[in-house]
Amino acid sequence: MVLVSYSPLKITGNQTGLVQSREEFLLPDDAYPFLENAYVWRERILRKKGYELLGRLRRVFTATSIGLSGASPWTFNLFSIVVPPITETNKEIQPGSVRINIGATILIDQGDGTLQTSPVSGVTGTIDYITGAITITGAGAGTASTATFNYYPGIPVMGLRSRELNNINNEQLVAFDQVYAYIFGATGWEEFIAGTTWTGTDSDFFWSTNYWVGDGNQKIFWVTNFSGTGGDPIRYTNGTAWIDFAPTINAAGDLLTQCLAMLPFRGRLVAFNTLEGANLGTSISYTNRIRWAAIGTPFSDVSAIVTTVNANAWRDDIRGQGGFLDIPTSEAIVAVGFVRDNLVIYCERSTWQLRYTGRSIAPFQIERVNSELGAESTFSAVQFDTSLVGMGDKGVVECDSFKSSRIDIKIPDLIYQFNNQNNGTKRVHGIRDFQQRLAYWTYPYAPNEGTYPDRRLVYNYENDSWAIFTDSLTTLGTFQAQTGRTWANTPEPWVRQNYPWINRPALFPSIVGGNQQGFVEYLDSQTTNDVSLSITAITGNTTTPTVITSPNHNLQNEQVIQISGIPTGTPFDNLNGQIFSIIRDLSDPDNKFELWVYNSVNGEFDIPQVDSPAAYVGGGKIAILDNFSIVSKKFNFMDQGQSIQIGYLDILMNKTSEGAISLNVYLNYDENTPSNTAPQNSSSDTFFNTVIPTTTSALGTPNVSKNWQRVFCPTQGNFVTLEYTLSNLQMTNEAQKSDVQIDAQVLWMRPSGRMSI
Repeated sequence: MVLVSYSPLKITGNQTGLVQSREEFLLPDDAYPFLENAYVWRERILRKKGYELLGRLRRVFTATSIGLSGASPWTFNLFSIVVPPITETNKEIQPGSVRINIGATILIDQGDGTLQTSPVSGVTGTIDYITGAITITGAGAGTASTATFNYYPGIPVMGLRSRELNNINNEQLVAFDQVYAYIFGATGWEEFIAGTTWTGTDSDFFWSTNYWVGDGNQKIFWVTNFSGTGGDPIRYTNGTAWIDFAPTINAAGDLLTQCLAMLPFRGRLVAFNTLEGANLGTSISYTNRIRWAAIGTPFSDVSAIVTTVNANAWRDDIRGQGGFLDIPTSEAIVAVGFVRDNLVIYCERSTWQLRYTGRSIAPFQIERVNSELGAESTFSAVQFDTSLVGMGDKGVVECDSFKSSRIDIKIPDLIYQFNNQNNGTKRVHGIRDFQQRLAYWTYPYAPNEGTYPDRRLVYNYENDSWAIFTDSLTTLGTFQAQTGRTWANTPEPWVRQNYPWINRPALFPSIVGGNQQGFVEYLDSQTTNDVSLSITAITGNTTTPTVITSPNHNLQNEQVIQISGIPTGTPFDNLNGQIFSIIRDLSDPDNKFELWVYNSVNGEFDIPQVDSPAAYVGGGKIAILDNFSIVSKKFNFMDQGQSIQIGYLDILMNKTSEGAISLNVYLNYDENTPSNTAPQNSSSDTFFNTVIPTTTSALGTPNVSKNWQRVFCPTQGNFVTLEYTLSNLQMTNEAQKSDVQIDAQVLWMRPSGRMSI
């Protein structure tokens, strides 16, 4: 057999992205059957960007009475001594935030579990940031004392909602967890209108809308968490007080006590999927009901912030006032949104539209759009220019108010990987990123059997391509920073900013996400992730791996993390800055995991991290180090009836100051054992077989922004699959911190004889 010379296969102008609808050998050259933590964007392949920490939801206590000091040593618990006591299960005191005033004596938290006076005196103290236990020695008894401190409730973020302010183009982000509301202040998150709390579960998410004005022409912000008859009412605010809202709807005195969603439409406030009755506790659920108020003010009762009202605004028995309409289906209303001048309503397995009739007696009519496709997730509905997209039981559904159809033909089975247990359908959240021209949906991945979402589905609506990110986010929203982003306030150094610099100007609506521990992060903002998990306990072991407790961590086996924030000089501070792979602890896998260290001998994370038992004081944080995987089609010469041989690859990539990625080559349908690494490849020259540098080589042209990288991988088979990823070693060094962008690939290939059987 005479072998022909290698011929180039050029792959440029990437458009297709993730495709799971066809056999891999049939795919287009720029299609990827597995695309994780990487995506197609403007004809190139990019590695997923990381989180930038906006802050963690916290409550602030200022000069709160803690009674009279006790005899030295005075021991008390900060969480239980305040009134009312703080009872969240996973609460943590913010290190460095505590100030104890005992008369004229002031003890300041040093951030390392100790309290000192300034100047230093004989009055000292210790604090456990996790338990809240404080011991103060040297102070006299019987003195009136106060405490100033911040603490993190440590419960899931349940809403990141935009509140309209009177200033144009300046919306305020209001964050919710299960109990409290927050806004972002000068020093971080702080409670919004203290004194009002919510009681929803970790799947009762917050819907909000902006409509009408109250006294002083202040805009009104409406909120409902649809938490059932034992939950919370609809509430509204102008920013000064939360007001419970339950308008009278008929002569019998029944009330609208709760609803799934509210939207203003044609001059009326409209509620969907309602609870109605004499009071919330005895209300009846009308899951298919649409109820509206009269044109004009929706307020029927005077409150502290509204005095202009219409007592009959919601009455359905008075002509020209309120009314209701039940959709002719037993399915529940799940999601709503605007398309042009119509309201699209997704029920569980059907799509409807609400049209305006112009008649005062019956202002709206309902029309069926599709009898098979609906949505199962309220917060999955994402509005596009001419359609509303939601997540249904059969696929990703798009409705333009005239027809409803699936748009996920490239990934038709992905929807069946959503976890429906633990109210999984309620946990799917979507948002549109206008600047990047992408849409995102978080979802819990069924094979992982977790409660909280651990995946993000990415949709590039410019070229109809998909990708999957491994994120743990409970909800999504937008945040408008009041000051612009500059190099001075950017946490990563300039040398690592290997992507085109896009300044984040003041009031730019950035996409943010919250997670199950109350962290709120800017999404896709920098190369690597900031901290997003907290450590509440560390169990040291001298013979078995150290065990970390991080409530509802949502990590999976073999994920890689970095620990930081343990106060210097306290037990376990040696873990700071170290990189570990984790294994979930079998005794409590949702909350605990073991730490394993990289072994340079075999390239695995198989060395247990061992530490002596000690008392952990708190403060530790976890940053998740994301890997990525870009898996190609199965390249072949089937049209010639021959096997394929690849000699080498040329890859056009953005230049970085440091870093590299790895290439794994798989033959035929062996998708687990790379042919270019040991034991399949016994060569000791790993650079020319697996490693692709992203820096300029010694022979390359200096002062360029992109480089052609050549990697030799002579291999032969019926099918050849390429994977770009990071090795375990690269996950522990600068390669993990470097950006990755692939602009073009040239595969040098040739037919190599009859296909093997």
